[in-house]
Amino acid sequence: MKPLEDGDRGSGGTMDAPRYERYSSVPLFEGLQPEEIGALLGFSQEVIVEPGDVVISEGDIPGHFFIIAEGTLDVIKSDGANPKVLARLSDLSSFGEMGLVSENRHTASVVAVTRSRLRSFSIAKFKELLEMQDRTVYRTVYRMVLGLARLIAMRLQSSDHRRVN
Repeated sequence: MKPLEDGDRGSGGTMDAPRYERYSSVPLFEGLQPEEIGALLGFSQEVIVEPGDVVISEGDIPGHFFIIAEGTLDVIKSDGANPKVLARLSDLSSFGEMGLVSENRHTASVVAVTRSRLRSFSIAKFKELLEMQDRTVYRTVYRMVLGLARLIAMRLQSSDHRRVN
């Protein structure tokens, strides 16, 4: 993974309106205003991954969660000698966000299929935001956590549906 320089992220660590409006369709950001999304993205770092790069390793302790700005990645579960692709993720999908609510180790790896551009968010930094006394920041992060709850519920329903079929 190669982080981009600060100059590649927009001015002042925040992203300009046209660049962050596209992130409004990310389930994690559902219900947030464009300026709130921009503020949250300001806490992220853009990284580039190449095909075959491992972004998250199964068994590791969560440190970051990611949003795919552009590209394709596979979620892979090791099953002895035969790894199994559980999902293929693409533009504006997120992964690793369970680390916001649990310190359990990652249950799968995430590997780049194509050259991809990601937004990387430090879980520790988000936990610091939750501790802030700023009411606006707290409300924004709270609404993002509600988006996370909806995302987790969707994934559980999808998993249950696949198991039944």
